[in-house]
Amino acid sequence: MRVLIIDDDTTFCELLAETLEGKGIEVEWTTDGFGGYEMSLDQPYDLFILDQRMPLVLGSELAEYLREDNPEAKIILTSAFADETLGDIAKSIHSPLLSKPFAADRLLELIKRLLSRSRNHSKLAKT
Repeated sequence: MRVLIIDDDTTFCELLAETLEGKGIEVEWTTDGFGGYEMSLDQPYDLFILDQRMPLVLGSELAEYLREDNPEAKIILTSAFADETLGDIAKSIHSPLLSKPFAADRLLELIKRLLSRSRNHSKLAKT
């Protein structure tokens, strides 16, 4: 599995990458929202983890750009400022929202759920 983390906080990216790599997940990360979008065009990723508040682009906007190129993209939105409004935005773009800080186990369970839902959907499409 390949994950791309896009968050303007270097320390957060490093810690998240370390956590995921410890579970055998291949991780790349960037603190540049538009640079992350460019990375997504160069290589396929199974999952994107996007911070909502970044300079120049919101994570929810970036999610829409990513889905234009890949409608089935699995995206998790994160924010230290998660509120009901942001929750509604996350629902409208079909992405779960994790409020920072969050436990690694919560993230890993969410990833597992997103990917298993994807596999189940693929199986149904083939029948």
